[in-house]
Amino acid sequence: MAINLTEDAVHALNRAAAAAAREDMDAIAPGHILAGAISQRDPALVEALDQLTLDVESLPEHLRDAPEVYGGHLPFTPDAHEVLAAAIESAGPGNPTASAHLLVGVAKAGDEESRGVLEGWGMKEDALTAALVETDE
Repeated sequence: MAINLTEDAVHALNRAAAAAAREDMDAIAPGHILAGAISQRDPALVEALDQLTLDVESLPEHLRDAPEVYGGHLPFTPDAHEVLAAAIESAGPGNPTASAHLLVGVAKAGDEESRGVLEGWGMKEDALTAALVETDE
C-alpha cells in the first residue's frame, strides 16, 4: 500500500517517534501518534478543533509538547499500524494523509487509552471528520 503523507503528517509522525523515545519505548503506539498530531499544530487541525471548541491547552502537557525532532527509527506497534490505516482511509482514496487524519485514525482505531483521552477531551471521531471536511471546502 502506497502512503501519501503531507509534510505536516511526516513531522507529526517524527514527533510521535520522539515522544516514544522520550518515554524509553521501543515502538510507536497510538498515544504517541496522538501526541505527535496534536503537537504538530497543523493549521487545518487547529481550525477543526476550534470549530469543535476543543482547547488543546486543556490536554496533558505530554500530549501537546512532543519533541520536534527524533533522529532514530522506531517501529509502529500493531495498534499504531491500525491507526495509520484508519487515517489513510479517512483521507480518502488518492488524497494525501495529513496530521488531522492521524487524529481521526486514533479516534477510529487507537488503543483504549488513546481513544479514552479523546473521549474525555470531548472529541468525537464523526464530529472531527465533519469539521475537517468543512475546513477543506
